[in-house]
Amino acid sequence: MLVVRIELHRKLGETKVKTKEKLIEQVQRLLEERSQKSLEIAKKEILQEKRECKEINDAFMYYVKNWNDVVHPGLISIACEAAGGSVDKAIPIQVVMLLLTAALDIHDDIIDESKTKYGKPTVFGRFGKDISLLVGDAFLMKALILLHKLEKQFSTEKMNAIWNIINSRFFELGDAEALEASLKGNIDISPEECFKILKMKASTFEAHMRIGAIIGGGEQDIVDLIGNYGRGLGILVSIREDFIDVFEPEELKNRVRNECLPLPILYAFKNPQTKKIILDYLSKREISDKDAERIVDIIFEEENVEMFRNEVERLAEEVCNSISSIPNKNLVSQMEVLIKSVIEDL
Repeated sequence: MLVVRIELHRKLGETKVKTKEKLIEQVQRLLEERSQKSLEIAKKEILQEKRECKEINDAFMYYVKNWNDVVHPGLISIACEAAGGSVDKAIPIQVVMLLLTAALDIHDDIIDESKTKYGKPTVFGRFGKDISLLVGDAFLMKALILLHKLEKQFSTEKMNAIWNIINSRFFELGDAEALEASLKGNIDISPEECFKILKMKASTFEAHMRIGAIIGGGEQDIVDLIGNYGRGLGILVSIREDFIDVFEPEELKNRVRNECLPLPILYAFKNPQTKKIILDYLSKREISDKDAERIVDIIFEEENVEMFRNEVERLAEEVCNSISSIPNKNLVSQMEVLIKSVIEDL
């Protein structure tokens, strides 16, 4: 999720919390306005198919009921307008990318064995591996069918560019997932190696914004600029997710079993004494809320983690500076707000 969680920092002052809440509301409203139409269309597209299996139908209904991805279509809309295009022109490709991203989301939960996400059961957690795999496949097929139909709406040049971006950036994501899967249970992985994988996974954010800029009719330099912004934003979002996972015992335990450890923990591990203390907590069968709080306190006291947080702030500043040449200053302001919301209180 791009939108940050209020509870991330327990030590915020009241004024700062209110400022943060306003920023979150601003970002949420911005993305919802740009995503509402495409999300409604995507839901109708996936539900219109008739299926004999009741459990499959239930799984589709469950996913659609909880499907509120305003981030990816919102980014396409912003990119399209930043490149000089009309936001309505982006709706068909928003629908396609919503379906494609949903397929990847469902498959990713299967790989990571994520039974819950954001406090709710995933399709995998509720319906099991076989049903969730079939549901993910259906989303993928629907996305490809609709993408093929778009060839009648856009020029051959634009469609070739879009196909090439999907091919290169989403295969990069697959490569990152494979690398991450090979490192399951490895507590000695360096934060630099994990960060490399994280940067590769940010390829999907870049893809969405590049495609939006192409639909908007941007010249190649603008497409590159907006795409690079997307990559930077994706990196920052993933970093924030890693910080959030440290605060949630259930998700942290799943990371220990099925994924790489969150980056803040890996940076804290650079101190051998800190590594030993944290591993004692992580080796428990269950990580309690109190254990998680203690892990958080230990991590945020580490100098290496503080240095990493400073690097994140520098990256955010670079990303914001990179879009200063975009003519539409209102869009520049919105894109800066997205970055600020991601790094708030890290």
